[in-house]
Amino acid sequence: MKFQCLKEILLENLSTVLKAVSQKATVPQLEGVYIRATDGMLTMIGNNTEIAIQSVFEADIEREGNCVLNAKNLFDMVRLMPEGYVDISVEEDYTTVIASGSAKYEIVAMDPEAFPLVEDMVSDFSIKLPEQKLKELIKKTLFSIGTQDTKITFTGALFEVKNDTLTVVTLDGYRMAVRKEEIYPTKEERSFIIPGKSLNELLKILSDSDSDITIEFGGKKALIKIDNYKFYTRLIDGEFFNYQQIIPKNAEIKVKAVTRDLTNALERASLLITADNKAPIRINMVGDKMVLNTVSRIGQAEDTIFIQKDGEDLEIGFNHKFLLDALKASETDEIFLDFSNHLSPCILRGETDEFIYMVLPVRL
Repeated sequence: MKFQCLKEILLENLSTVLKAVSQKATVPQLEGVYIRATDGMLTMIGNNTEIAIQSVFEADIEREGNCVLNAKNLFDMVRLMPEGYVDISVEEDYTTVIASGSAKYEIVAMDPEAFPLVEDMVSDFSIKLPEQKLKELIKKTLFSIGTQDTKITFTGALFEVKNDTLTVVTLDGYRMAVRKEEIYPTKEERSFIIPGKSLNELLKILSDSDSDITIEFGGKKALIKIDNYKFYTRLIDGEFFNYQQIIPKNAEIKVKAVTRDLTNALERASLLITADNKAPIRINMVGDKMVLNTVSRIGQAEDTIFIQKDGEDLEIGFNHKFLLDALKASETDEIFLDFSNHLSPCILRGETDEFIYMVLPVRL
């Protein structure tokens, strides 16, 4: 195999594929990137068996072939190469020469036979939406995905398609995020659970483009097509929690606040909370005021904002980080908070049903 490619193009594609390469693996090929040169196109694949990323782009192919190169070494070599074209040549004994300008490396490639190639996926359902919309859905729900393997479905995000709407739900046992986005019409109603780790890597690839992308589902896998990239991920097998039944239908106390005011007050009041003393934020709503205070081994802090409240006065406690995550993800000028009592969850909403965030209180 022998080919030539501009450094910036090679580096851009390599850095993306690298996100699916194992850092430490029992099989050396899993720490490498599969490269195939054929018909004027270069194919790169990274596959850690959880996710796989495939990139196909143009290159000057002199001799067709394939091999596996250690991904980190290859990336570092190309990154430090002078600007211009990079030449890569692989002989039959896998002796590999990587050169550009005055720089030259000679390494040994790996046999591609042991590399887990991406299998063709038979799609039985697909949805289409703008790339930027998918990015926002993931970005604004990822924070409440669970990390404990004891409840495997909590470690993923529910993708629920119904009435031409895609609803993404994440739940970690202490809080929940629900966001909705209209998609291109589809008559089917389906649901899937995509692992949080996969979405975290996918988020790094997605851009703010308005171009449409397709998500295909088939068997126990999903495929997201983005420009010249294909992102494969396994799906989590299991039934997601019935999130609808835990959302309170009626609220005894309704509060309206300026999102920025509440966010800033929370940040100020939580400054004295330390990692070894996770004191809750105590929120006292009396009349048109919300008083936030904390007491820790360092000292105490207090802040007050004005609110609009419908219902009785209430004192309730929260993990400040959980509230801040929800507020920052809302990105609305005003936030609506629903309460029932000091032991019931707080529901954060916007003016529309675009999102719902739920945070469980801390017993004071």
